[in-house]
Amino acid sequence: MKNNLQVIYRISDKGNPKPKLPNGGKWDCLFNAVQEFGAENFHVIADNCTEETVKALRATGLSLELTANGNAGTCRYIFEEVINRYAPDDNLYLLEDDYLHLPGSRMALLEGLEIADYVTLYDHPDLYHPDGKGDNPFVHDDLPKSSIFLTAHSHWRSTVSTTMTFAAKAKTLIEDRDVWNRFCVGKIPADFPAFIILTGQDDLNEAKRFSEKGWENLAELVVKNYLSGRKKRLLISPIPAFSTHTETAYLSPLVDWSRV
Repeated sequence: MKNNLQVIYRISDKGNPKPKLPNGGKWDCLFNAVQEFGAENFHVIADNCTEETVKALRATGLSLELTANGNAGTCRYIFEEVINRYAPDDNLYLLEDDYLHLPGSRMALLEGLEIADYVTLYDHPDLYHPDGKGDNPFVHDDLPKSSIFLTAHSHWRSTVSTTMTFAAKAKTLIEDRDVWNRFCVGKIPADFPAFIILTGQDDLNEAKRFSEKGWENLAELVVKNYLSGRKKRLLISPIPAFSTHTETAYLSPLVDWSRV
């Protein structure tokens, strides 16, 4: 297993305040990430941060870069420029500033990258709303099929999409740069449709269902996937999770994250 892991950590003082774990503030998440992944090969991109935040970040001694691109703009900057700084086989973890990690996260991430193109350590709770009341339209009474994988320390499931916190090899991100640049526009990256294309969701029955519900844009993506012949990427998520988004409405299940 290749042991090389580069963390690209995005932090910002902008954004919409949301209810989060009491131990899930920006500094909590940063120090937790450094503890789990190490300070070496850890690069911080501070976007639209105050002088106070920048001063505190400099005091950590971490590799630091200052930008003012906004959320989607910083993602696009990473895909257009930052990933070119790494070797093709380098494992890159693109990490936002509102995630907590369990011990063993680094090992799990590297194991996942041995079997998949994209890896998230987050087990999104929207995958568990078979009544269709979650935000993931692919999860409903007729649940989509998933493949289950086993590595040395975890079970994994294939999944349709995840957030903008994930890992992949640099060469994978370069090959998929057209998709990421297409959906890293506006204020917030459109991660869901990006992964719909990358994971090759091409079930025409789903496309019909989306069309009947008025989700024409999503139906169009599925139909285009069916016709494109584009290489399908494998995205996997651990069960249970090694990480969670700290917003209390979207915690990974089965873990008491307040104790991390």
